[in-house]
Amino acid sequence: MVFYKPYIYFKYKAKVSASAVLSRSTFLSENCTIHSKVVVANSSIGYGTYIGQKSKLANTHVGAYCSIANNVEVLPYTHPSSTFVSTHPAFFSVLKQAGFTYTTQQLFNEELFFDREKKIHLKIGNDVWIGTNVLIMGGIEIGDGAIIAAGSVVTKNVKAFDIVGGVPAKVINSRFNAEQIELLNKIQWWNRSPEWIKQNSELFKDIQVFEKAIEKSHPIV
Repeated sequence: MVFYKPYIYFKYKAKVSASAVLSRSTFLSENCTIHSKVVVANSSIGYGTYIGQKSKLANTHVGAYCSIANNVEVLPYTHPSSTFVSTHPAFFSVLKQAGFTYTTQQLFNEELFFDREKKIHLKIGNDVWIGTNVLIMGGIEIGDGAIIAAGSVVTKNVKAFDIVGGVPAKVINSRFNAEQIELLNKIQWWNRSPEWIKQNSELFKDIQVFEKAIEKSHPIV
């Protein structure tokens, strides 16, 4: 028999597993779902986004309507891989990760920031789908509408609506053509009200239907 952890409902209808861990500085928008054993620290999660089991996000800005699968993790730290003779932190860091250090000053910026001033390691856009077991390095941005294939290691920025995969992740394809991407960037449906989206949800099943509706001056304009 399988027993499931209950969920706790927070203000604004956010749904959080009782086994998830969230820092007090984490902000949840409406209709978010945080599943079991997820850890989220110092982050903001956009409307309708869900985070799968055992994923770990720290200092991350996540947009609206994102689908984040199980075991996704942000890797905010790095080691020098060239110039320095050794990759061991005793030679470049004063943090004493191994319990000791040979340096009296920080010689290498080991913490990776997308926005150093705001202390954001990673920015994830809107309507992003991240597959199971994906690792994402800090210091980068994943654009709106992007897809990250399961098992990928993302080491650099991902453009809007690109599909990437592999180790390291590389571009596989784009979800839409240039004109369609321009249209979606203009409409930014993820910033519309839930009522507007529900009213026009039938258009979302086909990008060509979506385009034609706009060309005909459909009420979504």
